Amino acid sequence: MTKNPGLNKWLILVVLSLIWGSSFILIKKGLTGFGFVEAASIRLMAAGAVFLLPGIYQMGKVPRDRWPFMVLITLVGMFIPAFLFCLAQQHVQSAVAGILNALTPVFTFVFAAILYKTNHKATQIGGLLLGLASAVLLVIERSDSSLTLNPYAGLIVIATVCYGLNINLVKNHLNEVHSFTISTVSVSLGGLLSFFFVFLPRHEHYNFSHENWLPLAALIGLGIMSTAVAQVLFYKLIKENSAIFASSTTYTMPIVAVAWGLLDGEPFGWGHVLAIVGILTAVVLIRKG
Repeated sequence: MTKNPGLNKWLILVVLSLIWGSSFILIKKGLTGFGFVEAASIRLMAAGAVFLLPGIYQMGKVPRDRWPFMVLITLVGMFIPAFLFCLAQQHVQSAVAGILNALTPVFTFVFAAILYKTNHKATQIGGLLLGLASAVLLVIERSDSSLTLNPYAGLIVIATVCYGLNINLVKNHLNEVHSFTISTVSVSLGGLLSFFFVFLPRHEHYNFSHENWLPLAALIGLGIMSTAVAQVLFYKLIKENSAIFASSTTYTMPIVAVAWGLLDGEPFGWGHVLAIVGILTAVVLIRKG
């Protein structure tokens, strides 16, 4: 990284957008060989394996009264969303998942306003309503005869609620803990939870055959890059900047996700265009406020 803090934060933002924007297509490829439970746990275990030793070492640096928050951000920041995304993407396009993920700053603002009483303006409320209305465009499935709600798309919205809460918890309750400590401890905890409570009880459901190497590679790559490496960069961004700025990776992340979806042959219509424009406009309004 450069010695310019202003430039550094934008470089981190771009790198995170590229990494996380690619995560949805990797989930899609991983699900071709594994069920959603297996796919999510492989992702988390791969990330946890990378940070296991440094995570164990860094655990002693977490103040005792901060441990409840450390466990909570492990759950809402990666463990629960990992399973929600894998379950949802069995029935939702990867590009749609990437667009809906852009709601994260909207819920970051909601929790900041409700839990931490941050000041808010009318433009931010307008952005919140616009973001939610735009999400409805993606949650509604269109057919020749009717419009129906896709509950699986709603799971992604719930995951962004978790992300919004996570960002506020880190910013307001773990501000005195080093970002590397937060990253390594939370990621290693997520991996250990997946190993002991998901993998071991159902290890016979995991197909690690030679023919399944590509989905496995996609999930391992997803865990290492999108969960382990990205968490270090993300918590550094939260610690050194505002919570809303940190969540702004969602500006370019959907563009990357849509590009991967188009390359993989996913349909992309005017409803998707309106939704992504609406959600990103909502993020602009919230940040401007």
